[in-house]
Amino acid sequence: MSGHKSISILGFYMSLILFLSACTYPQQKIIDDIQIQTVLGFDKDKEEYIGTTLYPDFTKEEENGEGVILEGKGSKVRLIKQELDEQSPKPIEIGKLNLLVFGRELAEDSVSYFVKTVCRDPLVGSNMFLAVTEGHAGELLKKGQNKSSNYIYKLIEHNYRSQNIPLPTLQSFLFDYYGEGRDVSIPYLRINQKGNIEVNGLAVFKKEKLKLILDQKETFLYKILRGRIMKGETDFKIHIGQREGSALLTVLYGENKKFVSIKQSNTKVKINIELQGMVKDYPVWLNLSKNKNKILLKKQLEKQLKKDFEDLLLKFKDDQVDPLGIGDLVRAHSRNWSEKEFYENVYPNLTYDLDLTIELTRAGIGV
Repeated sequence: MSGHKSISILGFYMSLILFLSACTYPQQKIIDDIQIQTVLGFDKDKEEYIGTTLYPDFTKEEENGEGVILEGKGSKVRLIKQELDEQSPKPIEIGKLNLLVFGRELAEDSVSYFVKTVCRDPLVGSNMFLAVTEGHAGELLKKGQNKSSNYIYKLIEHNYRSQNIPLPTLQSFLFDYYGEGRDVSIPYLRINQKGNIEVNGLAVFKKEKLKLILDQKETFLYKILRGRIMKGETDFKIHIGQREGSALLTVLYGENKKFVSIKQSNTKVKINIELQGMVKDYPVWLNLSKNKNKILLKKQLEKQLKKDFEDLLLKFKDDQVDPLGIGDLVRAHSRNWSEKEFYENVYPNLTYDLDLTIELTRAGIGV
């Protein structure tokens, strides 16, 4: 009796599994029956938006390595997708999207609608990259089309892995976007004079609007101030007597510590930065076998970089952006902290005390 009962129970569960499989089967999609877009760009066009998608046609890519470009217009993302679908022989899916690009004009207006509709779509992966382009996103995608459907994504990924830019993923973007006391920064792309796509710095947002563009040197300084990526290269000036030249500082590693001091209405942030690096490509007339020249080089380098750091901190305050998360840092030391109150009254009057120490390795200066 018990054996017959066990067989009946087993049969019931097998039937249930087959039933559930049959229910879910219509939801499955065959990869040969859909188009998987890899890059999606949005631009502003008067009262409408322009959506440009780049997806791989595997048969075509086997021949010449090109992706396929489609463009649609509409006041809503769904209307744009509908127009894109009307031009495609297969349904276009968003599930494998790895890069979302905003045109600069659109980013300066607002990206909030796209954050709510595209970025919060459960089908979009948290490792998708985001970027802003100097011109129109559609132009950038068309430029990358001739190389491969993943070219722009790989370009950004290379710059991140080379530690030229901070982490540009959707997860990082949403953390800064919705977090209090911090602002978003994502890669800034452009087509250079030679017609090549390049990562040209960082786009810094205030809430949903693009507010500030950091060039490549400012991006290096920002990385060090932020403290998560303590590597990179930057140029600086050297002068001894009437002679003046330039050299390249390569930062190998370092430490960044921040401290907050709040006394009545005065808020101060102390930043201690210690860098280890080496100097390359210095002028031939600079004799670094002499100890006095090494000391002079170190002092000039520290003085220049300290001023560069302080200028960038002041620039953030003047433009009312906080990509370093100073507001969040101060919040950790405040009982009654208000984001609105901080950025309206505290942040404009906040003072910095920056202490910078640079140690140069012997191998770097090539004596």
